[in-house]
Amino acid sequence: MSIAPILLPSPANVETAKVDRTPQTDVGNAFTHALSEARNLESNATEAAQKFANGDQSIGIHEVMITTEKANIAVRYATTLKNKAIEAYRELMNTQV
Repeated sequence: MSIAPILLPSPANVETAKVDRTPQTDVGNAFTHALSEARNLESNATEAAQKFANGDQSIGIHEVMITTEKANIAVRYATTLKNKAIEAYRELMNTQV
């Protein structure tokens, strides 16, 4: 059994193997999207509940429950996103340099 030697990269190979370090997602855009989605779904749920309460025959209780649960999930997602961002910030602040 033979052991292969470790080859160091040449300067020419290092230049061509640069890694793209641009972020794939923007945290600000993710927050904006999550909050606007939660706001839209919450207004849809409120509107559906009002229609049902007013006796509108075009909407049933199951549709009200579905829209309400969608809004609930969207708000929980936005809250979780905020909590994870705060947790990451605190971890970065506690990192000693």
